Amino acid sequence: MVDQRQSSSRGFLKPVVYGLIVLVVVVAAIYFRTQVWEAVKWLSRTFSDWVTGWVPDHPGATGAILGFAVLAFVLNWLAHVRGRLRAWVFAIVVEVGLWLLFWYGLLIPSLNDLFGLHIARITPNEVVLSGAIVIAVTGVVFWILEVREEWNKYRHRTNPDD
Repeated sequence: MVDQRQSSSRGFLKPVVYGLIVLVVVVAAIYFRTQVWEAVKWLSRTFSDWVTGWVPDHPGATGAILGFAVLAFVLNWLAHVRGRLRAWVFAIVVEVGLWLLFWYGLLIPSLNDLFGLHIARITPNEVVLSGAIVIAVTGVVFWILEVREEWNKYRHRTNPDD
C-alpha cells in the first residue's frame, strides 16, 4: 500500500520549489539587468548580422529551414493535441531525425537529393544551429499552447460562469 502522506507532501512541495526558482530567476534578472540587457543587445546584433549575411548567400537552405519550421509547427501542434510531455518528446525526436535525414541521409540518399531539391549543402554547424533554433522556437510555441490550455482548464474549474 502506498503511503498517501508522502505523495501529498511531494505534491505540495513541488509547486513551492518551482515558485521559489522562478522568484530567484526574477531577482537575478533584475539584479543583473545591465548585464542581461547588454547580452540581449549583443545577441540581437550578432544574430541580425548573421542572418542578413547568411540568408542572401543561401536561398535554398533558407527555404529548407522555413519548410522545416512549418513541419515542426505541425508536429508540435499534433503533439499538443495528442498529449503532454511524451508526445512532445516524440515530436522532437522526429524533427531532429527528419532534419538530419534531409541534409545527410542514413543508409539512404539525403531527403534533399531524394526529393530532387539539390540544395547546396550547408556546414554541419549551420545544420545543427538552424535545426536547434527551429526546434526551440516551435517548442516554445508548444509550451505556450500547453500553458494556455491549462489556464483555461483552471479558470473553468474555479469559475464555472466562464
